[in-house]
Amino acid sequence: MFESFIRLIESNEKIIILRHQNPDLDAYGAQFGLYHVLKSRFPDKSIYAVGDTNLLNTFQPLDQVTDEDYRTALVIIVDTVSRQMLEGNRYDMAKNIVMIDHHHNDCEVRNDLAIIFPEASSTSEIIVDFLLSSGWEIPIKAAEALYMGIVADTGRFLYRSIRPETFRSAASLLETGIDVQSLYDRMYSESLAMKQLKSYFSNSISLTRCHVAYRRNDADFLKKFNVDSHTVSRGLVNQMAGIEEIPVWANFTIDLSNNKILCELRSRRIAILAVAKKFGGGGHLQACGCTVDTWEDTDKILAELDQLVEVNHGQANDL
Repeated sequence: MFESFIRLIESNEKIIILRHQNPDLDAYGAQFGLYHVLKSRFPDKSIYAVGDTNLLNTFQPLDQVTDEDYRTALVIIVDTVSRQMLEGNRYDMAKNIVMIDHHHNDCEVRNDLAIIFPEASSTSEIIVDFLLSSGWEIPIKAAEALYMGIVADTGRFLYRSIRPETFRSAASLLETGIDVQSLYDRMYSESLAMKQLKSYFSNSISLTRCHVAYRRNDADFLKKFNVDSHTVSRGLVNQMAGIEEIPVWANFTIDLSNNKILCELRSRRIAILAVAKKFGGGGHLQACGCTVDTWEDTDKILAELDQLVEVNHGQANDL
């Protein structure tokens, strides 16, 4: 599989790397990690990293490309295989398409090669595995991005998605000489205003009858704290994590760009992916999401999550 990927890279003079919109650090890590590797290894090729941006982008500005660029390029899409998660559809014009992802979703994009490993902790880990198995050098900038992607998507190596290969990948990146403290400062330092927002958020969550924690973040909330929808949606969902009495939690946030509701679902142990998929989304077994049209839809999601908690609680009691 990796050999086929190398052949596609070597046979194309123009390469565009994109990932899902509203990117998290794994999406950025995989994208910029691969970008800097290819720029270093193939200096005569035209390499572009494209897409939208947000406050998590401490790396570099994104590139601008034309329709003609897409028609003559190998497009590498990282950290998603879902059309719903991609911005626009210009990738459909591409000469070749490669998908690289670690989510439990069926691939919805026409492609020449799909490198999908749901057992991997992150897409950044898959990229590192590819680079190590191919014997390719990893420049410092690439190592920084990939390390940040792995650390972010494992919750600093706390999640059950980690495996021995995760630590081997992280160790190989450390061996390049990256400054870990500097990276953690970039990832985890935040303003006083954000600390205050998180405190307010944590003190205003609600519980269902089965102790599913949730919060609904409407337009007034976003305006009050002067934050964007996606910072609140993904950035605050795990403020509800690590609470002994809460097995599952959900964060519902209005998207001011289209008035749809972003739903981030998380669980400590219970597999909740089926709920996200039922409402048109996807992701991981215990960390997934979807987008719905109304607040009433979020009531339906909470009811589904309550049912899962009840079923799993009953199974635990039967053991």
